[in-house]
Amino acid sequence: MEPAPAVEENPSPSPPDRGKWAIIALIIVIAGIAAAAFLPPLLTTPPAEQAHPISGTIPQTTITPPYHRTPGPTGPVSPGVTPWVTLSATPSTTPSGPPGFTVIISPVQASAGKGETVTYTMKIEAQNGFSGKIHMELVASVLFFSQTYDLGTQEPPYPKTVEYPFTVPDSLWPGTTVNGVLRSTGGGITREDQLTLTVR
Repeated sequence: MEPAPAVEENPSPSPPDRGKWAIIALIIVIAGIAAAAFLPPLLTTPPAEQAHPISGTIPQTTITPPYHRTPGPTGPVSPGVTPWVTLSATPSTTPSGPPGFTVIISPVQASAGKGETVTYTMKIEAQNGFSGKIHMELVASVLFFSQTYDLGTQEPPYPKTVEYPFTVPDSLWPGTTVNGVLRSTGGGITREDQLTLTVR
């Protein structure tokens, strides 16, 4: 009887190649060194700049409005450039209202006897360029009676002074009060000034 064939045992696995693992480890180490060399600049941010105090005094600039500027040095001016000029305020000569006139009469109150003469002085002054003619008349009233005296028409230039002698009528008795109205008309304007004369 023949003996049974021997059963071969499974061979034990061969140990890993140590050279291959050494190469892999070396590659990992080199990659780590390279990463350590390049990653820090990419991941870190530069520190924010710190504000440093400014030593000294900041000069102050005074802005002068254009109307206070003085003209610069004389010389040719480039096209399209307007030099600074000094502007000064001048009083307005525009009339502040419509043209007119005033009349100042003297005396406003007077006394005289019958047949005596009272000289009235009238000063005409123009306002706002008035240059028209002025017609003047005196209306004298005693109770219910009145008399109009034409003083004539006055022409410019003004101011002008006009005198009118008034003689007290002989028909008036002492103590009579004569009320007078000086009426001046010109340029569509009429002015009236009151007068009083007492007969003594």
